[in-house]
Amino acid sequence: MPSMHVLLSATGYIGQALFAGRVVFQWYASERAGRVVVPRGYWGMSLLGSALVLAYGVGKHNLVFVMSVLPGTVIAYLNLRIRRKARKRQLVPWAVALLAVVVWAAWRQPRVGEGVWAVIGLLGSLMWGLRHVFQWWVSQRRGEPTLPASFYLLSLTGSFFLLAYAIRHVDYVMILGYAFNSVPYIRILLLLRAPTAAARSS
Repeated sequence: MPSMHVLLSATGYIGQALFAGRVVFQWYASERAGRVVVPRGYWGMSLLGSALVLAYGVGKHNLVFVMSVLPGTVIAYLNLRIRRKARKRQLVPWAVALLAVVVWAAWRQPRVGEGVWAVIGLLGSLMWGLRHVFQWWVSQRRGEPTLPASFYLLSLTGSFFLLAYAIRHVDYVMILGYAFNSVPYIRILLLLRAPTAAARSS
């Protein structure tokens, strides 16, 4: 029977595979459209991948990993709800639940790192989490799920910090997840800049 370590690693790898799949899926759809689009299924893959990687972070007792994916788990669900025009008061329980999990994680997840590496990891988690907050705020204003440039800028910067932290802690599940991000994020940022550059040249 597989050990708990094997099951935990498998959970993390499956979650990261879903993350990679959604990025490739969105990248492919954006290339075909010639602009940045959010295809159907993106947020469903995000929600499932976030939940699995969150379970991995909790199992590893690592606060940095927990905090890096916790906001995304909730925001992915909220983006799915936007399509159904969920009322704002329906979001209050999720905000309370998020706060409760943050407090619990801070109390129960003691592994962060030492000195400068703790700072690097927590900064990466902060940027990785804030990207979802900005994304949801923009989506609320536009009335539909969207991925603004700020999402990709924070994703790119946060992934570098978290990749360095994961390498320092020799965590192959998280290394695999963050090492993959830079290429599609840079390409999508270029797609976002293309209409602006065309407008300036015209």
